Amino acid sequence: MPKIVRKTSQSLKQIALVCILGSLSACVTQNFAEDKPVVDRDYNNTQVAVTRISLALSYLNKGHMTQAKSNLEKAKKLAPNMPEVYTAFAHYYEKVGEYDKAEASYNEALSLDENSADTLNNLGVFLCRQSRVDEAEQAFLKAIEVPTYVRVSESYENIALCYLKENNFDKAEYAIKRSIDHSPNSASSLMQMAQIKYAKADYEQSEVYLSRYEFATRRFTPQAIALAYKVNLKLGEIDVANSYATMLLEMFPQSTQAMQYLDNELEHIAADDLALEYRKYKLLQSGVEINQKPIIVKRKVVSKQIQPAVVVATPANNKSLNTATNVVNGSPTVATASNQLPASNVASKSITPANTAAPIIVSTTPKTTKANANNTKATTNSVVNSPVIANVPTTKPVANASAASIDGPVHIVVKGDNLYQVSLKYNIMISSIRRWNDLKQESIHVGQVLRLTKP
Repeated sequence: MPKIVRKTSQSLKQIALVCILGSLSACVTQNFAEDKPVVDRDYNNTQVAVTRISLALSYLNKGHMTQAKSNLEKAKKLAPNMPEVYTAFAHYYEKVGEYDKAEASYNEALSLDENSADTLNNLGVFLCRQSRVDEAEQAFLKAIEVPTYVRVSESYENIALCYLKENNFDKAEYAIKRSIDHSPNSASSLMQMAQIKYAKADYEQSEVYLSRYEFATRRFTPQAIALAYKVNLKLGEIDVANSYATMLLEMFPQSTQAMQYLDNELEHIAADDLALEYRKYKLLQSGVEINQKPIIVKRKVVSKQIQPAVVVATPANNKSLNTATNVVNGSPTVATASNQLPASNVASKSITPANTAAPIIVSTTPKTTKANANNTKATTNSVVNSPVIANVPTTKPVANASAASIDGPVHIVVKGDNLYQVSLKYNIMISSIRRWNDLKQESIHVGQVLRLTKP
């Protein structure tokens, strides 16, 4: 209980103490000295405990373990019956490798509030990290069953990541599907499903989820573009794949994926590791024993024709888009301290958007040229569902004779194009495209040449 301030004076006529404990916000002391009331109000213990927890987690993330524990001990003294205090302690104990104490802290938190969905979700994450997958799933499902819990999609995604860690692809795919059912525009879940479909060699469905991912995020990341490139190669869509390669080199020239493309044309990406694990999973299901030696799958080499260079005009506004981030709202308690499994828990099996979350998708007919002098690659630009960027073609006539007579960059409409896709690709407003091309309506036709700059 807060200290009570008493004033002593010969003229003190009356002392009245009102201290209301429990759920009220403070303990109030009224001192009547010289008939003038003086009020001393102490901070609410719960509020101070929450602040201590927030400080502890901040110190913990920075690796200052002593300060973290000190603040947690103070929070416990202030609010010994607050579940969040013990959830924070569990997070601390896991960080320092005292797993028995971490689990005991989670159980203590649940004994105070067995329906704390955030605590159950965090317990599931902890158990998954300990490879106790079945117990982790039960904790996640209990969190999902709490009627007031709103982060259902994230808990289902945690279940999926947990099963992927154990290479149980069937259960992982089911959990990701449930995650998408509860949050159809979840970037991380859509990308995870695209990777699973790629691993299972269901490239058409992988492309479907990549398209949904792109539409949901409207952002671009080198990881997502690399996956789209590989998917279209598998589907035999060489021109579309080259379009993604163009995007990768132009938007993320310093990325690991761009370097890999220049080195070996993305022969092996993170999703290929997942595909290898899936093959092992299917072999185990069929009863085949697998030793510790890695499975080596020889890749069929397909000779690739290198087309002559095409002079390319870059879009009018070629801004790099920032990777989308997933922000979780909440108070500075531990309820969100370990919401989702970090990317490290599934090694290179998943692209983290992140919590996440980030983006893609394009296609056209870009050509790749290797210059003998400097061994560099020049590629054309690209867009969703096939646009060809042309300025002055050298080997192949443009689809419309009027393209050669237009100064500046143009876009030649191909099957499946619409103004929305063209606008998204070049970061140009639809109204501007219509005005520059004197379009009375939004319909466009195959072979039509669209000006991309003001005439």
